[in-house]
Amino acid sequence: MYHGNHENKQMPSDPGHKKKIGTVFLALLLIAAIAVTGTMAYLAISAGAVENTFKAATVSCKVTENFDGITKSHVNVVNTSDTDAYIRVKLVTYRANDKDQHIGGTAAIPSFTPGANWVEHNGYYYYTLPVAPGEKPASDLINSIDLTAKYIDADGGKQVIEVMAEAIQNAPAQAAGEAWGVTISAGSVANFSRT
Repeated sequence: MYHGNHENKQMPSDPGHKKKIGTVFLALLLIAAIAVTGTMAYLAISAGAVENTFKAATVSCKVTENFDGITKSHVNVVNTSDTDAYIRVKLVTYRANDKDQHIGGTAAIPSFTPGANWVEHNGYYYYTLPVAPGEKPASDLINSIDLTAKYIDADGGKQVIEVMAEAIQNAPAQAAGEAWGVTISAGSVANFSRT
């Protein structure tokens, strides 16, 4: 029987083998990083700039009227907003001299009957239906009034009536309440109350 030497032979460690594995691993990481970065760059370029499509509503209005120096007629307000709006008007009167400068003396708004759906409340005239963009109320606030062309008292002068208009979005319903202190509904205006 042969009894040879049994030696535990270990494979000599190959320092180059570990280095090769490390290099392959590093190369794979680098390839993965390049692939991810390239994909991200492609998506960023191909997606382009994202445009914000949100547009805030603008609310504005413009007074329209005819005036021949004595008679003011067809007084109304155009909704120049891009949304439905409620409209209100305040009439301010005073005396002016021949140079249209404000002078002393009192002036009163001549009596008139407001057009349909116009309601006076606390010194303002409210159109109680929403007005569409580019439109005006279906009826004029003032069909026709005559101003005092010449006062014969010591203050003298002529009458001026300024038509000051405001618009506010009709929705949400509390918008007019919070801004103007009123609740508007078809044919009526009331003081706003938080409930």
